[in-house]
Amino acid sequence: MEYRCVDRGSLRCPCTLMEAGQCYTCTMSREGKCDCSESWQGVCPYNEFLQRGCETVLKDGLPEEFDAEVLGIKKYSEQLFVMRFAVSRGFAWRCSCPGSFITVSSLGCRVPLSVLRTGWGMEENDSQGWIEIAVQPAGPKTMKLTESGSETETETEPWERLRAYGRYRKIAGPFEAGILNRDRLSPKEPLAVIAKGTAIAPFINMRGGVLSQTQVKLLVDDDKLTEDFLADYLCDCLWEKVSLAENEEKALAAIDGAAWVMLLASPYYTERILGMRPERKNDIITANHANMCCGAGICGACSYTDKDGVTVRRCRCID
Repeated sequence: MEYRCVDRGSLRCPCTLMEAGQCYTCTMSREGKCDCSESWQGVCPYNEFLQRGCETVLKDGLPEEFDAEVLGIKKYSEQLFVMRFAVSRGFAWRCSCPGSFITVSSLGCRVPLSVLRTGWGMEENDSQGWIEIAVQPAGPKTMKLTESGSETETETEPWERLRAYGRYRKIAGPFEAGILNRDRLSPKEPLAVIAKGTAIAPFINMRGGVLSQTQVKLLVDDDKLTEDFLADYLCDCLWEKVSLAENEEKALAAIDGAAWVMLLASPYYTERILGMRPERKNDIITANHANMCCGAGICGACSYTDKDGVTVRRCRCID
């Protein structure tokens, strides 16, 4: 199996994995011999590493956190919140990349969350941007994250009235491995999107970008999503409701009728559907939510060792 890193040749390369001799895309760092594919036409990470005096790009291996103002927290239900942060225009633009996610600090931990939507001013002198993330309070970290301490917060209050919110969270990123096989996206061919719950976030973030000219058939399992949320984020989009637990046939029919498929669900449903259509494995773009950890391959929570004994960090890996 040939692996590649989403950060290879970027401003985050070479990283700490290169320094430790564990870069899974560079055999030079692991074994002392180059085994790069002929398809690679970018900068050699190992040569870059040597030219930097064998130093990595990022201090401590992780992108530095910064304080981002919380412009508002919109409560859709006890199980669904959306947070909007003020960021620079450049940061917001980078977060519009397919599969982008950020980390938000809570209780001393970095919590990975998919970018839901981004925006920035169109005037030349406007450097302000914003990003939104959807949060499902499921444990101490995410429950603490959505605490506002604001008496002005209500379920229906518009974002404009929340600009005086004035609290901050430490965020870092963006990371770009929230979607696997995103290079399979083809704007010229029909795409079926099957999404369950807040895993729909990457699709919403991509709608105004790479998918703006794509013919999309959207099926949504609205588990833990509310009518207000769907009205806010899918108001100008045609979609159909599906229950992946009770009506798999509808999802399979959509897969059979499309050239490409984006499957945004938990690993359980993803593996279940792929098991029913193994012949479509090379046509399917999937969510990487289960492996979104530190985003830099350092914590090891997403480590996977293949049959050849190669250990990869799936928060950054694409095969």
